[in-house]
Amino acid sequence: MVFYLEKSEKEQITNHYRSYEINNNNIHAQKVFKYHNLTISLYNNKVLFQGPLTEIIREYRDFWHIFDDKEKFIIGNDEVGTGDYFGPIVITSCYLGSGMLEKLRLLNIRDSKTLDSKAIYYLANQIMKIVTFESVIINNRKYNQWINEGYNANVIKAWGHNQVLVKMLQHKNHYEKIVIDQFVDQKLYYQYLTNMAANKNRIVKDNVLFTIKAENKYLAVACSAIISRYLFLEEIKKIATELKVAIPLGAGAEVDNFFIKNQSLFDKDIKKFLFRHTKYHFANTKKILKKI
Repeated sequence: MVFYLEKSEKEQITNHYRSYEINNNNIHAQKVFKYHNLTISLYNNKVLFQGPLTEIIREYRDFWHIFDDKEKFIIGNDEVGTGDYFGPIVITSCYLGSGMLEKLRLLNIRDSKTLDSKAIYYLANQIMKIVTFESVIINNRKYNQWINEGYNANVIKAWGHNQVLVKMLQHKNHYEKIVIDQFVDQKLYYQYLTNMAANKNRIVKDNVLFTIKAENKYLAVACSAIISRYLFLEEIKKIATELKVAIPLGAGAEVDNFFIKNQSLFDKDIKKFLFRHTKYHFANTKKILKKI
């Protein structure tokens, strides 16, 4: 079983199994360890565990897995798309029951920001077969409408997180806590929901935990981030299909240059196009309208 590694994880494995290192006859492996019934081969950016599956899982969980071992009956929320000029905001909520953990650990799930699109598509499709999940997609037309009504991006995200939790709790799974990847102070989060006229749903408050970098601490949040990213990329594909050209991600100079290089693709009313497909209040808009 192969697991791909960050630099820190590679060092952790080397240090942990140092006294079990054996002669390395594999010209491609940097180090090889023999630990009980396991053979552990370390490569440049991955590690290969060979041996009984139950022992591999135990080693993965107990010695270098990044997530909480007691992560049963947890709902985790995360969102993507907030920093991208093109594409929607997608918020996903995942519920992990006790029977799901071992299956998920075999997937070598990690921070979605370290994964390329191919890995996102593969993992999302595997995760969605295992977990209970709900997602909310806030398209840019609605996003821009709310911005024009005076709501900021954090208010809109708060609405999305609460909306997806309301949908998730309709499944009536037993849960011990809800973890939200913190993007704003908890007190402000609930103030936003209370004061937002567009929020018609009840506000979910019971057993909710806000924590920074939750994607690196809770498997449920990591799963939500990957599914959200997958759904976001699917929405980007729709825009690409409409324009028949690849769409840049993020909000950097590449996005501004995209419009200059592809002026002929857009409707005469460029503002209408931007309002429908982009986050209109981003600084990119002024630069684009000035150059087109």
